[in-house]
Amino acid sequence: MDTAISLNKVTHTYQANTPFAQNAIDNVTLQISKGSFTTIIGHTGSGKSTLVQHINALLKPTEGHLEVLGRVIDPNTTNKNLKAFRKHVGMVFQFPEKQLFEETVLKDIMFGPKNYGVNDGEAKKSAFNAMELVGLDKALADKSPFDLSGGQMRRVAIAGVLAMNPEILILDEPTAGLDPRGHQEIMDLARYLNKNKQMTIVLITHQMDDVIDYATNVIVMDKGKVVKVGSPAQVFSDPKWVYGMQLDLPSSAEFAQQLKKAGVNIGQLPLTIDALADRIVRLVGKGDTK
Repeated sequence: MDTAISLNKVTHTYQANTPFAQNAIDNVTLQISKGSFTTIIGHTGSGKSTLVQHINALLKPTEGHLEVLGRVIDPNTTNKNLKAFRKHVGMVFQFPEKQLFEETVLKDIMFGPKNYGVNDGEAKKSAFNAMELVGLDKALADKSPFDLSGGQMRRVAIAGVLAMNPEILILDEPTAGLDPRGHQEIMDLARYLNKNKQMTIVLITHQMDDVIDYATNVIVMDKGKVVKVGSPAQVFSDPKWVYGMQLDLPSSAEFAQQLKKAGVNIGQLPLTIDALADRIVRLVGKGDTK
């Protein structure tokens, strides 16, 4: 599989060359494949957001370099031509609805394409396509985004990024503050974009169930360093290590751990609800619950 994102010994130091200098990410080397669904996990302050802000050059390395879709970014990279580059790397921040500002939903979604020089007709077409992708009724186009529900506002903000047709979509805790239904809708949208539009997804999340349910690849960060890369099954295979990283297990694995403590021979740790249910049915059928 081709590589979409490659980091080579990337370090980012905040307040460099001062007594307050601090490495937010430290000597990070990793690759993310095109078309993958990659989650980045780690406790608060581990460097996740700083890392992803390098992928569309919102931040530039203090040391090292990265290559994104063939574009090399290093400490000497200037802002010239980065605007065109950023069109291909969409970024959805936490609570993106706070960045809405236009008087109508349609104008807000059109803003991105128009900012990149697309004419009104094409920008409107892209905006309506993006509204359809995120499940927004076209009847909302002329409404103020501030009259919508929180979940709808979140989708307007995401549609504004998708209207630029990015090849890579970065989602920084995109479901924060949403109810379970809104959470499910946003995550299913990310899966659809990955599977049906071949979009490379990079997701920062504290929801371990989302890692299990959606990710093909997991990056674990701690103190600015990448400490593990692998499949969800590989990352969660050692509960003691997971807890040591100040992370949670997926809910099914957490429940299985409680069963083990109660003396139930659960066997290999089940990571999904279906796997847990199947394991319990088998144990009950065998009468092997002690």
